[in-house]
Amino acid sequence: MLVVTDNLALVKRILDRMLASGDIQPLLDGLSEDVVVTLAAPRGGHEPYQGAGKAAVLDYFAALGDLVTFWRVRYSWGDARVVVRVEESFTIEPGGLAAASELALLFELRHGLITRLFVVEDPPDIQLLHSPT
Repeated sequence: MLVVTDNLALVKRILDRMLASGDIQPLLDGLSEDVVVTLAAPRGGHEPYQGAGKAAVLDYFAALGDLVTFWRVRYSWGDARVVVRVEESFTIEPGGLAAASELALLFELRHGLITRLFVVEDPPDIQLLHSPT
């Protein structure tokens, strides 16, 4: 069984590879086959979407396309959970409009695999036990 810092290191390794390459495959490789993904809309938005399996995660990230150009990432963690706060900026084409948003990714891990992924757009302040930044 992995210890908490191993969970943090695993998520960091996945996201570092994903952000450097723009390829979602490192994330897909880190998911359990029966991963549950929940997508929560911004405050006051629609009901959360919940799906299961790697295809549901792939669908979410594929819908983002190549919009994201920069992510500022901050981590916090506790037990089998890792929270990643992301600040992103992107350009909307055509027209070249610059925009920014925030989201939180909450990963739950078991036996070295991500078993649940919560994606929260426009998140409230989320902190777990430890935060290196």
